[in-house]
Amino acid sequence: MDKKVAKKTPSKKRKLITILVIIVIVIAVVIVCVRAFKNREAVAFSEHLDDVAATINGESLLYRDLSFYVLYEEMQGEKEARVYNPESSKDWWNSYVNGKFVSVTARETAMDMAVHDRIMYDLAKKDNITLTSEEENQVAMTQSDFWEDLFDEQKKNLPVSKEEINEQIKRIAIGEKYQNTLAEEKGVNSFEYNYDGYLYKQMLDSDYKVKIDDNYDKLVFGEITIHHDKVNFINGLTDEKKEEMENRKK
Repeated sequence: MDKKVAKKTPSKKRKLITILVIIVIVIAVVIVCVRAFKNREAVAFSEHLDDVAATINGESLLYRDLSFYVLYEEMQGEKEARVYNPESSKDWWNSYVNGKFVSVTARETAMDMAVHDRIMYDLAKKDNITLTSEEENQVAMTQSDFWEDLFDEQKKNLPVSKEEINEQIKRIAIGEKYQNTLAEEKGVNSFEYNYDGYLYKQMLDSDYKVKIDDNYDKLVFGEITIHHDKVNFINGLTDEKKEEMENRKK
């Protein structure tokens, strides 16, 4: 009897050890998944206004400095979205176009434009470039058009003051004046120095080091100054609309 018991004991121990190992592995996987999910959780733009969104050669670009670009990209995207599907504009933001989700493209474009405009504005300051009275009037018209085009919901959800956003628009104009001067000196079209222009990208790669904050990728464009109802992950429909459509099929 003792021998039989002795033979069974190691087997029971092995099973127990195996079970414990499996439990430890499962717990470890759950912890990793939870951490990964938390790392991908959406970041509230308004809660990080004074945090650094990016650095350009060590100089800080704050989240509040992106306010105009967030408003602009969401305005443009929502206009397209309401044409794409007037009943559920979130569909467009969830769409996969040219290898990326529309919301991701908007986020990347906003940062690209903000970095470009800050570089051009800083170069303009170094060259003591200012606006003429006529150019100031043009800026005022641009500001007026921007506010007129903005959705009412966005006006209620401004991340910073209207004055601060107007100042950002003015700085863009000053940077654009430098860009036009630079292009004229080089004998090329000004669009070559746009944020997606060939010559600008060459300049960016050779003269600048840009580092973007990890949290920036957690911003969900299409849900910052514009908000949609809870949506179905697959087709973008609200739960109510999805149920309504399913009932119609019946």
